[in-house]
Parts: sequence; structure tokens; C-alpha cells
Amino acid sequence: MASFYIKTYGCMMNVYDSDKMANLLVARGYTQVLNPHDADILIFYTCNVREKAVHKLLSDIGRLKTVNAKIIAVGGCIAQAESKRLFERSPSINISFGPQTYHKLPEYIESILKGERKRIIDDTFYKMDKFNICPKKKNVSFSEHIAIQEGCDNFCTYCIVPYTRGREYSRPVKDILNEAKWLLDNGAQEIVLWGQNVNSYNGEAPYITIGQPKATWRIERLLQEVSKLPGLRRLRYSTSHPKDFNEELMRVHNEISVLVPFTHIPVQSGSDKILKQMNRGYTSAEYLAKLDRFRKICPSIQFSSDFIVGFPGETDEDFKDTLRLVEKAKYTISFSFKYSPRSGTPAAKMRDQVPEKVKEQRLEILQDTLLRDQITFNKALIGKTQEILFYKKGKHSKQYIGKNVYMQSVVVENGDDLIGKFRNVLIKSAEENCVIGQVV
Repeated sequence: MASFYIKTYGCMMNVYDSDKMANLLVARGYTQVLNPHDADILIFYTCNVREKAVHKLLSDIGRLKTVNAKIIAVGGCIAQAESKRLFERSPSINISFGPQTYHKLPEYIESILKGERKRIIDDTFYKMDKFNICPKKKNVSFSEHIAIQEGCDNFCTYCIVPYTRGREYSRPVKDILNEAKWLLDNGAQEIVLWGQNVNSYNGEAPYITIGQPKATWRIERLLQEVSKLPGLRRLRYSTSHPKDFNEELMRVHNEISVLVPFTHIPVQSGSDKILKQMNRGYTSAEYLAKLDRFRKICPSIQFSSDFIVGFPGETDEDFKDTLRLVEKAKYTISFSFKYSPRSGTPAAKMRDQVPEKVKEQRLEILQDTLLRDQITFNKALIGKTQEILFYKKGKHSKQYIGKNVYMQSVVVENGDDLIGKFRNVLIKSAEENCVIGQVV
């Protein structure tokens, strides 16, 4: 059978999808290779969140394509949004498929290989058939993601996700619990529940009461049930929308010992004017009030966030509002980006687009401010002992990198292989993007 190579762009949902695709193809007899030059089939699974994503994709296709490549398939959000344009700009592409159709990729590849078709486009929004069709994962890692919810109904004016991933869909509780149990039985120790908006999860309950309508579970109940599964040592979830974050979810952090005291709640801006134009559904005061309430309920909790600078109409005063919010919120880790117009979104048509140079200046100021808080938190850990799950080797001999419960990188030197293991580590020093420790 033919060999395949997958290049994945963007978020963890794309990583999850790519993993499922690989399992599908391996189950059909294909061989996955790590070098694109050894592959008969090149698969590019794309993200359309950032500007120039199409340019990056086409550049990679040109760079990685070899005479051995019989098929080039492009999937994900770019394929969903711009499939016809892709075919026009790159004649070498054979298959274009959206995020809801990757389960049909094996049959499309076979159709091309048999000469039945030369080009295939599938941007259909199926009702989550892929989750029921994909085989169980064979090579289970110590840390695994489970998609519990996909799509989004919020329609933030800058975001392409509702148009590429579709409307919100919550997987049935039974399917999620079965997948989590399978992963834990086969070596996983950390589970991350994942979705575009996990705290809007509303999945069908695993049982039906006779004479009663179908019941559903929210994210709080799902977390409680997953936490009871044998073998689980660490539980996380991402990503949350501030307007859907409630006290029930806050309280769960005090009730579940394996649930990390850390959550990602992206605010995007500190300006109420900009938040309204973004259609975020909350004010900066409401957002900060939720953080304050969360800290009272769960004193050990820490937060991360996302920010967009240079949104259309953002003035110097609007940007100062964002800096003021950062001062009050005190994030552990954050991610910040320049606004990128996405074709088909309302924000791309808005007036008062901010000049690129202004975006760059504001981004530099914001990142410096966020980094200052990050360094302060890192230094506060010096002298403390934390349980660390080690993920990978470092650049130097005997160096290993792990994550604490706050998703900070922790670096140690150790003679024994630590990958996939939990160890207690005494934090000895702090740097900008990590802390340095010693296994105790």
C-alpha cells in the first residue's frame, strides 16, 4: 500500500483531527512516514485563523512536493473556506476536504489512485459522522486529547470558525467516556477535553429515564465523571468562552483533585467598545468580576488568555483599556496576536482598519506587559516543590522538559528517562518562559 505524510497547522483540534486521519489510513493498510520525501501521499491539514495562511500552504506544497508524490490532499479550515481558489492556484492539488469530512479521505484517495477521478472537493457539513467511524487509537500517549465539542454559535465578528467548523455540536457523554476509558486503559495518564467552546458543552446523557425526555450533561458533570476513571492523574479542558463560564464550573475545580487549578479564558480586548464590535457578549468589568469570583471560590486558580490588538477602530485609548485589564487580571501565561482580516467575516469589511505599523507597536507593548506578569509568577515558584509530567527531551544531554499544573515549562537535568512520568521537582530558578528545577 501507499505511504502518507501529514503536515498539520494551527490549533490542537487540528492535531486531534490529524491523529484520527492517520489512524483511519493505517487501518486501511497505508503506512505513515515522517519524511515527506518518502511519501506517496502528501496531506496538508490547515488552519485559516491567521492572515496569509493560503500563501504559507501553497509555499509548503511547492517545497515538499516530490516526483514520488502521487496525491496531494488539502484539508481543514482553508479547504472548507477556499477549496475552489486552492484548485485554481495549485494544479497539483487532487483532494480538498473540510474538517467534517476527513473520515471520507481514504475512499477519496483510493478513487484517485484507481483513476476514477482526478480531483475531489468535499466541503459538506456532515453531522459528526467522523467521530463514530474513526477507529480506536493504537499508539496511545501518556497525554491525550479528546474532542468533546466542535463548532461555534458565537459568531465573533473576526472569527472564521463558525463558517469552517460549523455550528456547535456536543458529542454524547457515552462516546466520550468510552474513548477516555480506552485511552487510560492503554497508557494515558493525562486527559485534555477539547473544543472550540468547551463550556457550552451540552451532550446527551449516557442513560434514558423511561417516560422522560432525553437528558443532557453540561461540562461540569462530564468532568466529574471522567475524573472517576481509573488511571487518570491529570485532567484539563480548553478552550472556554467568558460569557459561558459559570460558578458551577468554578466550584468543580475545588471538588476534583485531578483537575488542574488553571484555565484558559480568552478576553481578546479590554475595551468595551471593541468587545461590542467583536460581538463577544460581555464587558471588561463583567470579565474581571468572573476572575475575581473564581479566585474566591478556588484560591489556587491561575488564568491564561488570548488578545487581539489592532482590531478595526481600536484607538490608543482602547488599547490602554486592554493594558489596564492586564494589570488587574495578572495572567500566568497569555497569547497575543495582531488582528488579521479573514475573508467572509464581518470585521474584514469594517472601516477604520488599523495600520500594520500601529498593530506591531501595540503588540510589542502588550507582550512586554504580559511577559512581566509571567516572569513575576515564575519567580514566585522558586523554593516550591511541584508535581511535573515530563513531555520531551531538552536541547542538552540528560535535559528533560515537563509541565506543571499551570502549563509552565519546567526544565531539569536527570540521568533517568523521564518522558511520560510524573516526578516531584523543587524549583530552583526562573527564566522568562520556563522554570528550572531539580527532581527530588
